[in-house]
Amino acid sequence: MRKKQTDLFRIKGVVTGMIAFFAVTACNVIDFRPEDQLLAEVYNNRLYLEDIEGMIPRGVSAADSAAMVKRYVDSWVDKQVYVYHARNNASVNERTLQQRIEDYRNALIIHAYEDQIVKTELDTVVDPEEIAAFYEQHKEHFRVRNNLVMVNFIKLPLNASGVNQVRSLYRSGGEAEMERLRDLALENAASYQVDNESWIPFNDILREMPLRADDPAAYLRNNRFAEITDDYYRYFLYIHDYRLRGDQSPMDFEYDNIRKQILSRRKKEFLSQRRREMLQHAIEGNHIELFY
Repeated sequence: MRKKQTDLFRIKGVVTGMIAFFAVTACNVIDFRPEDQLLAEVYNNRLYLEDIEGMIPRGVSAADSAAMVKRYVDSWVDKQVYVYHARNNASVNERTLQQRIEDYRNALIIHAYEDQIVKTELDTVVDPEEIAAFYEQHKEHFRVRNNLVMVNFIKLPLNASGVNQVRSLYRSGGEAEMERLRDLALENAASYQVDNESWIPFNDILREMPLRADDPAAYLRNNRFAEITDDYYRYFLYIHDYRLRGDQSPMDFEYDNIRKQILSRRKKEFLSQRRREMLQHAIEGNHIELFY
């Protein structure tokens, strides 16, 4: 609390000097009253220092504090002038305006309440079986947008050791051989991907190595492996499997996406059910009266 008071006193001192300067140079356009720390007045709407106390971060310099306050005051003044003219010249039905304000306020309250009960009450556990079932029911909707590959990829510096071992292993799909390949990559590679279960975009590989694939789809149809050397690295690539753009997307690649869709549907049903329960409770408790 003592720190907050110190910051406020510092800000007040800075702004008092700043506002006094502007008040003098602007020929008393602002009716500044030091005792109230008034910063600006526009068509009888007043802005005080206390109104913007929280916008000044702790630890900023006096000059930066003054600059931040001035920017806020300038923006506030501009907005108040614009609102004043809009309020006095726009054809706005006051009842409609108030209804929109009330609707917006209620929407904010409902949103805050729904966030609260979803965080505390919604079951967010999604079993793999549920994801598999969802995928089977909607598989026609899951299509590959970019070419996908399942690869062994090793990027070795030219002076790295283990080159011959990598060369003998990188086209392997056996678990023991791939585990040895991962160990070699971890010890020597600049980057690597050794996995016959995970899908990644083929473009990720093309960004990592100087592979000539002007037509990526054609390359994937006609090639399984490559070894390339440039001035700095030696690259090894083995393609276990691939999916081309437009093909059915693999379930493993869509796993997170499916989980999000399931949770979104679950949330929607949960909130609808909660709303129905509240309505039923209000009916049973005779808290609703209709007069039409």
